[in-house]
Parts: sequence; structure tokens; C-alpha cells
Amino acid sequence: MITRRTLMGIAGIAAVIALAAAGLARWGLHGPAPPDPAACLRLASHAERAQCLDPYFHDAVRSGMTRAALRTLTDFVRAGALDDCHHLAHDFGHIAFEETGRLPIALREGGADCLNGYYHGVVEAAVHQAAMEDKLQIAELCKGIRPGGPAYDACVHGLGHGLMHVFNDVMRSRQGCGELADDYARDRCVGGVYMENSMRYLDLDDAGYRAVAPRACDGLALPPAELERCRGQIGEVAMFYYRHDLPAALGICRVVGSGAEAAACERGAREELATSRLERRPG
Repeated sequence: MITRRTLMGIAGIAAVIALAAAGLARWGLHGPAPPDPAACLRLASHAERAQCLDPYFHDAVRSGMTRAALRTLTDFVRAGALDDCHHLAHDFGHIAFEETGRLPIALREGGADCLNGYYHGVVEAAVHQAAMEDKLQIAELCKGIRPGGPAYDACVHGLGHGLMHVFNDVMRSRQGCGELADDYARDRCVGGVYMENSMRYLDLDDAGYRAVAPRACDGLALPPAELERCRGQIGEVAMFYYRHDLPAALGICRVVGSGAEAAACERGAREELATSRLERRPG
């Protein structure tokens, strides 16, 4: 995000350089080394980092090193040099689908690193292309993936992200999720809609984000439980925006509303904090 504070200190830079060298070495004999991801991650905003990493991600897919590149992102997070890689992994998934042109192939080439961000991005891109070609059949897109596994879960959740990319409308996107055949898939898809509803503001500057992010669920004709889910996503995504600075995210929640409205947002923020701590564990 544009207003995120400096990504790393001197120690963090040293860690990133070492990790980048290891990441680049993974390409080995697969061709010329891609751009240095460490240099990209030192840029201030998500938009700048994503643009810088674009050729790195393209090269990874073309070289058959998609999973290696995802592991490199995870390594940066575990070293404390990158706060979170979920949003960048979304961008990587877009590129993987662009390069392969087929949803099952792009999913198979990647993995669940960065909290399924790559999978979500692949599906977003597939939904967008199908819509542009007037061939969007939501019920068909995840049919070839074995139900019950992480790829299927990420696929149906990613459908919700993709629908929001296409329609930029919560109610219409939520209606699209209703085309899925089972309750589990529909529920995960709707969760993706609510998440993307808040993620679409991540590239705003601080003033713009504070103005619109707390209002992401206002005016939606949703049942109370669904509004709670929607507001929980405001808190979760605010943690991404503020690099898991809980007091900063809770500042957004206080603007969401009072009582139950703010509490739902705060629960989302605190749940994301717990999840991020798990992501940083070595393993």
C-alpha cells in the first residue's frame, strides 16, 4: 500500500539479500536469472512492488519455478523482511493464469503458500477472462478440482474474489455464488466476495483508505450475520494495509460503527493477527 512504513531495517535488508540469493539459485540451469526480488521488496508501496516483481513472476512460470518463487515469498515473511505475501501472491496468480491460459494447469503449478493467495489470484484471473469472453459459468470453473482439498477450497473462495473483480458489486457477486451446487462452495465463495470487497481499497493512500474502507459494508441489504462477516473482513484487510499493526487497524474499526459493528471488525483484525503469526512460523 502507498502509505506503508519502511519495509525493513538494516538487519532485514541483510536477511532479504541472503534469501534472494537462495531464491535466484533455485532457477539454476533453467535460464537467465530473473530480477532480484529483494530489490523489489524494498520499494515503498504494494503497487510499486507488484510492478517490479512482474517480470520475476513471469519468468518463474515460464521456467517451471512457480512453487520456488512462492517459497521465496514465504521465506521473506518468515525472515521478517516482508509483512505479508497474500496480496503479492494474488498478483502472481494473475500472471500464472495469463501465462498458462488454463485454470487447472495454473493451479497445479502453484501451491497454498501465502495463505492461498496464489490460488485466489489464479481463479480471479480465470473469472475475469471468462467474463470478458462472455463465457462466465461460475458453476463450471472449479468442477475439475477434487472437492475437499485445499485447491478446491481456494478455488471456490477465489470465485468470490473474481466475481467482485468483474462486477465491483457485492450483491450481484453474492448472487453469482448462488450458482454453485453445494452449501460449502457457496459459503466459501461469498467469503471471497466480502474479502475482495475490502481488498479493492488496498492501493489507496492513507487518506483515501480511511475515507472509504470503513464504509465497505454500508448500505448492503444483507442479513445481520452476513453483515457481521462483511465487517469482519474490513478488520482483516485493515491488518494487511497497516502491516499487521493492530492499533492502526482498530482505528479503522472504530469508524465502522459502534457496538456490534465495531466488534465484528475487531474480531476480523484479531483473527488475522493470529493467522499471520502462524504464517511466520518456520516450517
